[in-house]
Amino acid sequence: MGKKANLKDVFYPKNVAVVGASENFAKLGFHALKAAISGGLKGKVFPVSPSLAGREIMGVPGYGSIEDLPEDAQLMVFAIPHDKIVEALKSAANKGAKGVVIFAGGFREVGEEGVRLQREVRETADRLGIKIIGPNCVGTVNIHHGLNATFAHPLSLLKKGGVSVVSQSGGTGSAIVTTMMDNNVGLSKFISIGNRVNLDFAELVDYLADDDDTDVICLFIEGMDDGRAFFESAGAASKKKPIIAYQAGFTETTRRLSLSHTGSMSASEDIYRAAYKQSGVLFVNDYEELVDTAKALSAFADLPIPKLNSGERPGVAIFTHTARPALIVAETIEKGGAVLPDFTEKSKEKIVEFAPEFTVPTNPLDMFAHAWFMTDMYLKAADLALSQPNIHIACSCYSGGSEVGIAFPAEKYAEIARQHNKPAVICLMAPYAHFEERAAADDAGAPTFNSPHKAGRTIANMVRWWRMKNRV
Repeated sequence: MGKKANLKDVFYPKNVAVVGASENFAKLGFHALKAAISGGLKGKVFPVSPSLAGREIMGVPGYGSIEDLPEDAQLMVFAIPHDKIVEALKSAANKGAKGVVIFAGGFREVGEEGVRLQREVRETADRLGIKIIGPNCVGTVNIHHGLNATFAHPLSLLKKGGVSVVSQSGGTGSAIVTTMMDNNVGLSKFISIGNRVNLDFAELVDYLADDDDTDVICLFIEGMDDGRAFFESAGAASKKKPIIAYQAGFTETTRRLSLSHTGSMSASEDIYRAAYKQSGVLFVNDYEELVDTAKALSAFADLPIPKLNSGERPGVAIFTHTARPALIVAETIEKGGAVLPDFTEKSKEKIVEFAPEFTVPTNPLDMFAHAWFMTDMYLKAADLALSQPNIHIACSCYSGGSEVGIAFPAEKYAEIARQHNKPAVICLMAPYAHFEERAAADDAGAPTFNSPHKAGRTIANMVRWWRMKNRV
């Protein structure tokens, strides 16, 4: 079996064993077992602990040792102390394990003895043909397969989608995927890799580039051991699908903390930014920007990337019922490399016909407060604008009005955009209390962003991605 076939077994296992499962709520093994069961895996979940031999726990039979398992488990979760890992790996290999999640710390991040132990774990795993997720990690989730190999059962509730997240930090990775939940973004896989014993960013990017359930790859990076291998993999993968990276650890203090956290060293920010750009990776400044950008690129994964001529900048049309938010979007996207083309004379004539008196048919198009309740104006404007070859994306700024029975016609808006084979987003300036209104628009295919800055920043990143693909 090749490398990717082996990882297929890791992320799509038939059965999962939780080694160190426990009935004690204060133990990690309790939460790991609860998470594994809550995921809804179609195969079997095997709790393993000497105290569970011949007993039932959480509705499933327990086993006293790995050797006692009635079937092979392709993925095993080790909720056991770090000094028990090496021997457990040998037993796991005899029961068909292709991958092992190791939660425990106490490896290279703690000093010389930890470095020695991590080397022994790596050498043992490599000899046995086992890929390690971790150690010192949260684990992994595959929503498409019902797999939750973490100690956080709420991760099983994440919406299914096309965004895969690989994070060196378990805490930051968890924050990213819960931010995805808050913003109605669907997850494919979450992989917390911690100290990266023998499974690093390069190999995971290779795998996810060919994973049918992944449309967009998101990375949180603290540092790299083999930057050349990563950027070679990223350069090849970015030709197939978007890769978005957020990296921390560039100051003296954060470099030192990264070393003590996951044993990672980080180079200068300028070096990384240049390397990301060269390899076609979108570099972002925080994880909210990462989530917003992934939301848009995933929503439009099936649309063609605009063909741009040398020096050409993508065109954006903006519609609004209140001026200032549209101007914020416009300023942000222009700084990001887009332009706001004029409407054609024919389009201007039609805009004057349906828009309120005194409307100036320019881009951005302000249709005054009338458009807040006469929302079909947005639909007519979008249809006209997206018919122009030099306009590649539409953005509608709208104040949520569900509390008074008014809502943006997101489904029709998305349908019009699809007819033109172009993306359309909504700056829905509504509080989080309007989640249902936002979610309905997201699900219709018109992703929402709750501020003009976020909408503009996301469009600018889409434009950056298009220009990277066109090399202009």
